[in-house]
Amino acid sequence: MIGRLERYFLTGVVVLLPLVVVLYLGVWIWNTSDVFFLALLRLFGVTPPDWLHPVLPVLGLLSTAAVILFVGMIAGHWAGRQLLAAFDQLVNLVPLVRDVYNAVKQISTNFFTRPEVHFSRAALVEYPRRGSYALCFVVQKVEDRLKPLPAGHTVVVVPTSPVPASGFVIIVPEDELIPLDIKVEDALRFVVSAGFLLPGNQVNGGVPAAGGKIEPALPEGGKR
Repeated sequence: MIGRLERYFLTGVVVLLPLVVVLYLGVWIWNTSDVFFLALLRLFGVTPPDWLHPVLPVLGLLSTAAVILFVGMIAGHWAGRQLLAAFDQLVNLVPLVRDVYNAVKQISTNFFTRPEVHFSRAALVEYPRRGSYALCFVVQKVEDRLKPLPAGHTVVVVPTSPVPASGFVIIVPEDELIPLDIKVEDALRFVVSAGFLLPGNQVNGGVPAAGGKIEPALPEGGKR
């Protein structure tokens, strides 16, 4: 009986937690969205009447979006790019400010403007010691671009649970990867759920050896 109640409780937490987070963020954005609009009004010495206060959050969201669009339009033209380049040079003259500014700029550029990184497939890699395996996502082959590292190595991302984005990158020999017969989305759910959402089909190409050890699939030609 206690075990069943515990399962019900955990199921309720899993269902309600995303809703609570979304509602909390929505309420926070609604309550703080009028700050920008009020700052603009104060800049021009205007005091909004009392009847306008209930719609200030909506006006704040609209005015913020309008300013962002306006800046984006300016930055898309030659004159705007020249102004941004001059502003960057000015900021880079300040030692501490330039470090923070360049870091935030690099993060925002990578997040919003560069194409999304797509993992080719999910796999297993023998890590961090022999006999234990970590789920990883295959990024790309190294080829001969990281000399003196020889060809035949692959870049993989080993995610951490329950936040896959905080994982780390390792380079492993390609023939030591054990491909998984699951989608990348299923592998991500497996990581986010801390291993609770275990996909059905797990290993494709790897065969359990004596003692339960998983052998990597042989590359083409049957040689390693």
